Amino acid sequence: MNFAAVAVGLAVVALLICIAWYDFNNLTIRNKSVLLLLGLYLIWAALTGFQTLASDLGVGILLFLLGLVMWLMRLMGAGDVKLYFGLGLFMGIKTVGLFALLLLAATILLLFAMIIAARAGAEKGISGRLREIRETRKAPYAVPMCMAAIPCILIRVLSGTC
Repeated sequence: MNFAAVAVGLAVVALLICIAWYDFNNLTIRNKSVLLLLGLYLIWAALTGFQTLASDLGVGILLFLLGLVMWLMRLMGAGDVKLYFGLGLFMGIKTVGLFALLLLAATILLLFAMIIAARAGAEKGISGRLREIRETRKAPYAVPMCMAAIPCILIRVLSGTC
């Protein structure tokens, strides 16, 4: 097991948690966060000998294009589209199917949390923020995206397979 590559993978998980939290609070994804994610991928890929670069790029481009279609339909923000590319790089081909299932589950959980917070009339804290988000009808897509990507990335990084 390449411990440096694992360390980079764990740094990616920490970054994704920060991205999700920032998006939850501000409904935006900073470009510097996406650039940092891409930089971490380059380091990780170099540490693993660029063994899966072509397939990782394929998954990243596929997710980017799916996000781009949703952005063109005004269903998603540009930051989410850019984030999809970086997530695709790190997940690779082997866990992208799991990502799709986890993304569906995480999205449903977020929707239910917003509904419950709105019905409860929450005013403060995370519940209050969930209520606000539901009322504005703007979703922090990075939250379910990162929630779904983290297990996939951990599986890939910790298994030692590229």
